[in-house]
Amino acid sequence: MFIGWLKYRDVPKIVEIANNVGWLSDAFHLNLMLKYSPNLCYGAYDGDKLVGAVLALEFEKSAMIKYLMVAPEYQKQGVGTRLFETILSVIEPYYEHTYLHANPMLLEFFKRYGFEKKIEVGRYLNVGKVPPFHFTNAHAKELEGSNFDAIISKLDYETFGEDRLAFLMDEMERNSSLRFALADGFQHSSVVSARNIYLGPWQVKPEAKEEAEKLMKGILYFRGLRRIYADIPLSEKHVVDLYESYHFKKEQTFYHMSLGKESIKFENIYAFSL
Repeated sequence: MFIGWLKYRDVPKIVEIANNVGWLSDAFHLNLMLKYSPNLCYGAYDGDKLVGAVLALEFEKSAMIKYLMVAPEYQKQGVGTRLFETILSVIEPYYEHTYLHANPMLLEFFKRYGFEKKIEVGRYLNVGKVPPFHFTNAHAKELEGSNFDAIISKLDYETFGEDRLAFLMDEMERNSSLRFALADGFQHSSVVSARNIYLGPWQVKPEAKEEAEKLMKGILYFRGLRRIYADIPLSEKHVVDLYESYHFKKEQTFYHMSLGKESIKFENIYAFSL
């Protein structure tokens, strides 16, 4: 068993492992991570066989660990520990803070490395059970927002306190991307598998609740016959209430955990990015 940098040719196997362990991801997203942060993407290999992976993204001040996964038949053999300790040794000396979304079963594991639990994150799902609401072509035109780039640049910086724009904009260049913007908020959604839509990133200023509801109506009007997933901050009641009023149901709970100084404005977040 050895640890080495992931290569683009590993992506199909990473997707396979992700599907087997319950991570929601796809080849487009993984290829983009390898493009932006190849030095923070590691695999565990048994000979020529990829059996586990850990991938992270680096920004101005922070690093975000997106995936830590081990094939089911190789779990509980120390593979995940080796992968995590490898990436942490590379990240920790260079960034103000590192954050991740942890499966509850791994909460104590991450705590051993100094990570602190900040908030609970709920994975919400709508399976096409949409309540009646009024939505017209005029509403759709309003959401088209020609100033999308300016809005996301300003609002995401306000939310995360650093420039993350290059990666986000490339993530939104999927053929299936649907982008909406209003004066105080933006929303993105895309197809991540044959049956599933992932909603995110979605951010709105807290005082603009009416805009948030308009954006919710937009996603359901255009995507409402598909399965729509969103990862949302359960600490923000106004966000949870909006999802539940439009028949989203909580499927899973994760923990947002961080190492180092963090100042994310969770109140702006209606859905995390994939």
